[in-house]
Amino acid sequence: MSEHDDTPSNYASNVRAQYEAYPFPLRDPRDEAKRLVVAEQECLGKLNHFCFGGRQSFGDGFRVLVAGGGTGDHTIFLAEQLRDYDASVTYVDISRSSMAIAQARARARGLKNIEWHHSSILDLASLNPAPFDLVSCTGVLHHLPEPERGIDALRRVLAPQGAMSLMLYGRTGRLPVYAGQELMRLVNSGVDDAALKIRNARATVQALPDTNWLLRGQDAKGIVRNFLEDESNLYDVLIHEQDRAYSVPEIYDFLAGADLELIEFTSFHSDPPCFRYMYDPMPWITDSALASHVAKLPRATQQAIAEAIHCMLTCHAFYAAPGSEDRIASPEDLEMVPFFLYFDSSSLAQHFRGASGRECGLNYRQSTVHFEVGKYSAPMMAAIDGSRSLAEMIDMVRAETGGVATKSELLEDFMAFYRPLNCLDILLLRHRSVAPFREYPLEVVA
Repeated sequence: MSEHDDTPSNYASNVRAQYEAYPFPLRDPRDEAKRLVVAEQECLGKLNHFCFGGRQSFGDGFRVLVAGGGTGDHTIFLAEQLRDYDASVTYVDISRSSMAIAQARARARGLKNIEWHHSSILDLASLNPAPFDLVSCTGVLHHLPEPERGIDALRRVLAPQGAMSLMLYGRTGRLPVYAGQELMRLVNSGVDDAALKIRNARATVQALPDTNWLLRGQDAKGIVRNFLEDESNLYDVLIHEQDRAYSVPEIYDFLAGADLELIEFTSFHSDPPCFRYMYDPMPWITDSALASHVAKLPRATQQAIAEAIHCMLTCHAFYAAPGSEDRIASPEDLEMVPFFLYFDSSSLAQHFRGASGRECGLNYRQSTVHFEVGKYSAPMMAAIDGSRSLAEMIDMVRAETGGVATKSELLEDFMAFYRPLNCLDILLLRHRSVAPFREYPLEVVA
């Protein structure tokens, strides 16, 4: 573990000052002894499935950049997963206070595979790094005065076959937040002192009626408590001086400007729910003529419709790369191994038995998907053990049925449940040549 003080430029000095005074998110290094914060977007199994065609083993000098690492959630989670791999993590952040917390967390875990840089992501080129196979940048670009400069800086240090794991605020889902920010700007008119701004914001939050947009239809007491108990969260959400959000079409345009393509949106957190299936508008469209029309629209337009229908996506988490083709592991490759991530599938096969041709519902972390199972969905589900390839599963079920079931029938009935469960990011694929990835307790989620 090495540290470099690269004297960050004075770009966005107000943002740097905020995170020096109020490192975010609030973390206590002593907690590392009892739990690991899981950054679901950075699970090796998900990265492999969505960014590397299911064939990435994360060895052979695999290089990760965490750009704007803050207090360390994504850095620590990635470094912990890569602890026993021939891989390294590079951390960059403009806040020395935040970096100190992240370093203390790494020391508590005995992590030696992190290189530390106190620097701006805009100064990455001056570090003369070797290209990175993965660039992780979560909750950073939307706090830059010119986000385009940030994504360009990241693009320049990305390896040709590398990928990015990104998160940007969602325009529609954060409308209540921006109403709250406008309120705080009003009550803090003429106030420059950060501590006084927080004092005024606390007093305002404590007095909010349930009709306020921040609280309406939600756990009002819980939201107020979270703001009052965590000043860094209060400042970051309601007082931040440099903050913008993106709609789905704006994300596509933003990436195109940096010669990048969106691979896929991914699930980010469950409160409020931000799952990949929420980018599909069809479950919310019941009129058959309208459904036929929407189904013919471009992918980005369909996703934009979904975003505008439910208005819940406060964050857009997604993967991007210089080219999106063949990035996602495909079930058409029968050498792929299906596996579950953070989901107990033990009762699903029984749930599917006798349900052929009928609609099934699956509830998962405040979200529900509906789908119709096939005649052989139950035995195909039962064949998933995290080590068998699709080819082996098909041979196994064909033998169980006395050869009656055809290969195409079995694959079709696998797809009947694979598609909806994959949209929740809980059923993924990896090539049989890649060893299983370790799963960590899902106690605290970044």
